[in-house]
Amino acid sequence: MQSTSSISALTDIFVSPTKAFNAINEKKGWSWAAFIAVSLVMTLASYLFFSSTDPQFLLEQQLATLDPNMSAEERKMAEEGMQATSGMQVWFAIGGGIFGLIIANALYALYLLLISKMDANCDKKFGDWFGFSVWTNMPLVISSLGIIILVLTASTDQLSISLMNYASLNQLVLGLEPQSKFFALTEAFNIFVIWSIALTVIGLKSWTNFSANKALVLGILPSAIFYIGWAIFALV
Repeated sequence: MQSTSSISALTDIFVSPTKAFNAINEKKGWSWAAFIAVSLVMTLASYLFFSSTDPQFLLEQQLATLDPNMSAEERKMAEEGMQATSGMQVWFAIGGGIFGLIIANALYALYLLLISKMDANCDKKFGDWFGFSVWTNMPLVISSLGIIILVLTASTDQLSISLMNYASLNQLVLGLEPQSKFFALTEAFNIFVIWSIALTVIGLKSWTNFSANKALVLGILPSAIFYIGWAIFALV
């Protein structure tokens, strides 16, 4: 079975991902629908957060994350830089989010293209895998909707910047302070990352002749390397 339209695929990717991937395998142009959906909801979430948060309160939170070992001169320069760009943060967040999405998908597509060579019957091109990667990002829609709901239901304009990572390992389990070596890592790793990995595994099973175990290992591998490498770097 497969999705009957790009709109149904946008729903099926959450409730019946195999149907979505089966359809995308033939309808490559549908990937634009996923990219637009992810980009629009991410943009709206960023805009609402930064336009709803007290700029001074936001700046104070960012200043609190500065390295306490910085010299007085380094700290002054950092503070001046943050103050000078505080009014443009929303545009940095929106532009950086979309640009980062494109770059991340391109790198992931390259990885998927390389591992697909293990399947002699798979003739997918880079563009095919780029579209595939975009669909694995669809959990970002749910993540961004969560941010939108939290912002709209907040009773104050003094919103914590950590709200943007409300489903992170750090906030759900660890509770590390910004000064911790593993703060950034545990803020970046969240349940939506796991969801995306799961979609990759399901998609690989749909698009290739990989066994379930092989699809699982190859689907997890890039994220495992990335986060383990980050953890090692944090310890150095």
